[in-house]
Amino acid sequence: MKLSLALPFLLILASCAKRPILLPSTEYVLSDGMTIAADTPNGKISILGGKGTKRVFSGDGWTKTRYLIPRTTRWYGSLGLYDPADSWSAHGRLLVDEGRLFFDTESEALRYLYEGSGYFKPVFNRRGLVVGFHVEDIPGGEPTRSVQVWQIYVKGQMPDSFRGGDDQAIAVTGGNIPHEAAPHPAPIGYEKTLGDHEYVPEKRKS
Repeated sequence: MKLSLALPFLLILASCAKRPILLPSTEYVLSDGMTIAADTPNGKISILGGKGTKRVFSGDGWTKTRYLIPRTTRWYGSLGLYDPADSWSAHGRLLVDEGRLFFDTESEALRYLYEGSGYFKPVFNRRGLVVGFHVEDIPGGEPTRSVQVWQIYVKGQMPDSFRGGDDQAIAVTGGNIPHEAAPHPAPIGYEKTLGDHEYVPEKRKS
């Protein structure tokens, strides 16, 4: 094989070798072929689950594909997937968190969502599926976007009627999310923090 032909092939192999893979302990939300589309106060966002840790994010006039990183330390309750958006450029960054969150009560879950709600303004459905989205304008270039996808479990069960849930705010197609789940044992990096109030989502614009 000529060097000119071999080099691109080797670069592709090297790139594939670096892609993160799901761990048996990874508490992910999206399965292969699942799409979650959310209408949030900060804009519309769609996430397509691919094989393993692959996710395709899209919104009004933009699309980005990322291979998320599995957490090995529980981070504010999540042992799911993330992308820290490491980049040499301040433009066009995409920060991502995805995972399952476990609580003893519905009130505890709503107090958790209250923390950071002014930034992400999350929406959620009656089954406890949560999507938060934020767009930070960067002068002279593409904005930085942040996305959170959580599945809430209360005493190991997906809620039937999570208080404040709006089934019109989130559409799910393809795949499935387990109705029952338990947290995997893992070192704790940062404990969950709860707000002083329960989160009440903003009403969607009609």
